[in-house]
Amino acid sequence: MSTTSVTMPNELEIRVERVFEAPRAHVFSVWTDPALIPEWWGDGTVVEEMDVRPGGRYRFRTSFGLVEGEFREVEPPERLVQTFQNHLQTLEFEDLGERTKLTQTMRFETTEQRDTTMQYGVEEGAKQGFARIDAVLRKLAA
Repeated sequence: MSTTSVTMPNELEIRVERVFEAPRAHVFSVWTDPALIPEWWGDGTVVEEMDVRPGGRYRFRTSFGLVEGEFREVEPPERLVQTFQNHLQTLEFEDLGERTKLTQTMRFETTEQRDTTMQYGVEEGAKQGFARIDAVLRKLAA
């Protein structure tokens, strides 16, 4: 089982790193294939819109409410930049052969926003979400 690392490299960012036991194309697809989103977001998530291209929008209805944003950069299978809640999220997918290192950087406008997000449990949330992603990746490999 890979470990999840959560750090604050500067006053405006949270960085989450994790190695997945799956090829990069599969890991990238978990974030960009609307059919896979409900499998790891869980709790009855419905993808209402997902236009994965620069300027494209996404909207998910979840048990916690509506989550929506805009894709800023889409470079399959290497990089995805999107707005998410109150921050800009950059996902970088590093090819390690049959494994993939994900670096997720959340950039906030203020230190207070970053700190509030950390208090909401970024680390535990990432670990739970990544465990569900592991299950999706096992199904893709089968």
